Amino acid sequence: MLMKNDVPPPRPESCSEHLCATLDRLDVPRESKWRALILYMRSIKEYDFLDVRQKELIQKLVVGVLKDKDFSEAKFREVVRQNERILHDPWREKMSAALKETARLVGEMYRVIGRRREDVEDLETATVQAVESGKAIDEVIGTIRTGFRDMIAGMEKDADVLQELSFTDALTGIGNRRAFDQAAKEALETAGRLHDPLSLLMIDIDHFKDFNDEHGHRIGDQALATVGSQLKAFAEESLSRDGLNITPARYGGEEFAVILPGVPKDKAGDMAEILRNKIGSYNFVIRDLAGQVVSAGIKIKVSIGVAELLTDCGMAADLAHLVDAADKALYQAKASGRDRICLYSSGMSAAARGKRVRT
Repeated sequence: MLMKNDVPPPRPESCSEHLCATLDRLDVPRESKWRALILYMRSIKEYDFLDVRQKELIQKLVVGVLKDKDFSEAKFREVVRQNERILHDPWREKMSAALKETARLVGEMYRVIGRRREDVEDLETATVQAVESGKAIDEVIGTIRTGFRDMIAGMEKDADVLQELSFTDALTGIGNRRAFDQAAKEALETAGRLHDPLSLLMIDIDHFKDFNDEHGHRIGDQALATVGSQLKAFAEESLSRDGLNITPARYGGEEFAVILPGVPKDKAGDMAEILRNKIGSYNFVIRDLAGQVVSAGIKIKVSIGVAELLTDCGMAADLAHLVDAADKALYQAKASGRDRICLYSSGMSAAARGKRVRT
């Protein structure tokens, strides 16, 4: 098996006469599982569950096999292991991020519970002192009632804090994927009820993997936080200047989203261009662990895809189709050279995904 049981292998294309001759020339053994592997690699581009980087890594893996011409059983097992790692690493990374976020929320909840336990103990002490003070019963009851009211107010505040934490991306300070889903659902309902336009920006940091490889993940996190702060500032400016209540969120990894209620696609494109220039002109500074500047003037470039609900989704005016349209536009922006915006058009097909390089 080329993959684990939970990921069914794609159906390989048949070995044409030309392809078989090519495999013969490369000394790939006939009637062997190596030939099935090569055919599988030729068909991998048709499957959307793999991203562009995964496809590139798998292709590189097979090219290396053909170059080395090592068709031993040990080599085959090694290739299968590497293939499975390529397939499953993105999911492991997402799971790790989800677990870290959960741990953060659990830690905050324990902190809140601990604080309230101390408040309960204080309330108990104050109640006992009031009862034992010999004061009039009305005054004692008033003291106890005030203590309980303060306790309830504190608990309500804690509930608000915990809810905000559950919708905030800890690294960037803007909304997380949960916040995006909720805000998008509300925006869709409003747009449908009022027949207002609704646009979406999908934003991806260009060459982010290379940035991480060069500077390390700690600096990569700083870059993500910088983009988040730029998006947050842009949202605040849009509200104060134009009265637009837009919602930025970290969609996942190095990808961000901005929900634009009441904004048609052409205006959304103008806003995307302003945002691209805003992020691209920011002088990113790298600091060491002591806070000292070690490098300055680094530029962070982004590509942005733009889509509008009623214009680009037709009868299927839902969140999934809006995200898909904006994502296809983002793919096109990446394929066209990065550091640019692209507005969705009906000519963009799913095949454009294969051209995108998510780095």
